[in-house]
Amino acid sequence: MKNNKDISIEGASAVVERSPVEHSPQSKGFNWLNAGQFAFSLSAVLFLFLISLISIITVLLGGASSDLGFSDTQVVSSLLFAAGLGFAGILLIPSTIYSGRRLFGNRPPISAQWDKMVWLAYFFPIPILFGYLIQTGPAWGYILLPVIHVLANGASIFWVLNLGRRKFPDRSAQRNWGAFGAGLTLTPAITFVIEIALLIMIGIFWLILIQTRPDLEQDILYLMNLVYESSPGSEVPARWVGEFVARPEVTGTIFFYFSLLIPLVEELLKPIAVYFLLGRKLQPWEGFMIGATAGAGYALFENLTIGAGADTWTFVMISRLGTAAIHILTTGLVGWGLASAWTEKKYFRLAGSFLAAVSLHGAWNGLNIFNALAEFPAYQDQISPFYVNFARFAPAGLILLALGSIVGLVRANSLLRHAIIAQD
Repeated sequence: MKNNKDISIEGASAVVERSPVEHSPQSKGFNWLNAGQFAFSLSAVLFLFLISLISIITVLLGGASSDLGFSDTQVVSSLLFAAGLGFAGILLIPSTIYSGRRLFGNRPPISAQWDKMVWLAYFFPIPILFGYLIQTGPAWGYILLPVIHVLANGASIFWVLNLGRRKFPDRSAQRNWGAFGAGLTLTPAITFVIEIALLIMIGIFWLILIQTRPDLEQDILYLMNLVYESSPGSEVPARWVGEFVARPEVTGTIFFYFSLLIPLVEELLKPIAVYFLLGRKLQPWEGFMIGATAGAGYALFENLTIGAGADTWTFVMISRLGTAAIHILTTGLVGWGLASAWTEKKYFRLAGSFLAAVSLHGAWNGLNIFNALAEFPAYQDQISPFYVNFARFAPAGLILLALGSIVGLVRANSLLRHAIIAQD
């Protein structure tokens, strides 16, 4: 016999499924949101398939005049990138179909039975294990790694996402896949342009700074000549790079960009699907669910397209689980804050959730950067012993943030489900 909580959740789900706002055949007038979703999804599918095909052909043609070794890092990385783009295109097909049904078929899309499909995601350790066996096996096995790459990333992302949206009242397939598709393609495209523009602005700032600092200009020219003239594998450039990066202005610029500007831009744009749906009077739990779904799409795009060689694939795959949890949690928090501010006029909740998301994202990026910089011995020689000891614990801090984000998703899901029951 089901308990009262399950009955309440199912009852709330039934109310959602009968909602005339969500499932009316066609609202009066032309539905620009449906049309935009359909046009963008279809265009993105074709574009991603085209780029994936071009990438694969480029790799194959590159090996036509030489031995195509699948153990080569560049070859494997290119194949993983191509497979990731193709898989992203496949995941946009449901958004195209469901928005097309609504736009042309005059029929509401069927309900997305996420809870009935999500059990597949719990098998994500299996493709990771296969990837590890391929990584440690014969070189010919690397040809299978692109397939394992998309299966492992897809399953792990949906597993983390389900921790945050399990047992929520189901929404339409069009809304779920539209939010996921927006995070998968639209947000990365916009953030890429903005982040490049910010890099250009930082470059202009440094050009101005160099003109006023002759000593800095001489150090940069010396470092460039040193790198150019040094033999491969020489430790001298690494030592000078470490010393140069340890300069306060260089370190400050790196952390300013990666720990502040990037989190601000991404946390502002990742819940783009929530912005489109605010006019539907979203409840806070809906904002969290849509935001988390969009964040999962964004995390999956990063994981699918990030460079990884055959010798590092397993490590990168496991470590990216933490990044996925960060993206899903922070985007869900901002979506929750947006829906709360729009529907319930709780603007302080929006400010607090956005600040928490940016802080968590910034801390994650900062620890990663600090961990990477600490690999240069010369950098450690230039910083205080306190920061040297701090760098040694950076990996532990990353693990704690990743586990904390997973626990946060579970906790947020539980609290919001209780809020749904109370409201019902």
